[in-house]
Amino acid sequence: MKKTYSIKEVAKLLNIGTNKIRFYERKGLIHPQRGAENDYRYFTEEEIIKLQTILLYRGIGFSVQEIDSLLQKEDKANYLKHFYNQWEMVNNQIQQLTQTRVALEHIMDQMYLATEEDCNTQLLEEIQQNVEKIQIKNSWKDCWDFNSWANHYDEDVRTNQGSLRIYENYEKVLELVVKQTEKAMNKEMGKESKLLDIGVGTGNLASKFLRKGYDITGVDQSRAMLEVAKSKQPSLKVRLGEFMKLPFESHSMDAIVSTYAFHHLKEHEKQLALEEMQRVLKEDGIIVIGDLMFENQSKKEEFVKGLTEEERDIVEDEYYADIEKLKGYTKEYGRKLEAVQIDRLCWVVV
Repeated sequence: MKKTYSIKEVAKLLNIGTNKIRFYERKGLIHPQRGAENDYRYFTEEEIIKLQTILLYRGIGFSVQEIDSLLQKEDKANYLKHFYNQWEMVNNQIQQLTQTRVALEHIMDQMYLATEEDCNTQLLEEIQQNVEKIQIKNSWKDCWDFNSWANHYDEDVRTNQGSLRIYENYEKVLELVVKQTEKAMNKEMGKESKLLDIGVGTGNLASKFLRKGYDITGVDQSRAMLEVAKSKQPSLKVRLGEFMKLPFESHSMDAIVSTYAFHHLKEHEKQLALEEMQRVLKEDGIIVIGDLMFENQSKKEEFVKGLTEEERDIVEDEYYADIEKLKGYTKEYGRKLEAVQIDRLCWVVV
């Protein structure tokens, strides 16, 4: 006969109050046995283990409803779904608090420089600017449905569909990003360097660095893309994230790389993305981006003139970077941007 424990014994064993145990029973998460004569609760060791699991889930912020779903369906896909949801919520909170902290620091610095007469006006302007920045970061949406594209992305790239032949030199772009990254790294930065691949997708670029022995983490806003990348490269570390909200500590990365992702950001979003990348980079860190770009606005207009209406729609549906503008943004951080053209649309910038 299995040993059973009273509610007081369980409370003492897990260092919690009996009311908390009764609460989880009322919510249907645990089902202690009841004595036939006295209706007292009796807990088996299995039920105690379940209660301990519930407490662990609560400790990392899961709601009662989420815990119930986890207990009802104990499989890998369900676990990943709930843990991704919880991680995303926590990361968004951290990002919001970090941005707010930076904004407060900046505002206080400006207040010291402001005159008494200008203080109130300048304060409101600084607050407005930072509120707008936070709103932009939180409003980015995936308009291209990358989750549904994940399973056939690699095939689409290989077959290079479309008259613009965007992916004609896909492998060449990836190889050059790897080459330029290694070339740009300081001699002290070896295989122990920490690299970040933003918009990792199905992991094609990251896998090239992995094969060379680099410590690289892939970030993507698409869970389906991350799942494909992980299935192809089980050793690849992956995280949910976006250009403007990177889930990493400040000055923690030696290099940031990205291919075929930066063009999904609007112009003002690109500025915030570069600011966020700069935050995550170490002081001597580097950024290498391979993507669809134009040298400047006039070059874009010249290119678009020769396109069909359908091709123009494709170009206008994206936000191909303007290299001249990128040079201006990077100059603010004391960086000198160099660009290498691969074909009529693809460039690699360092």
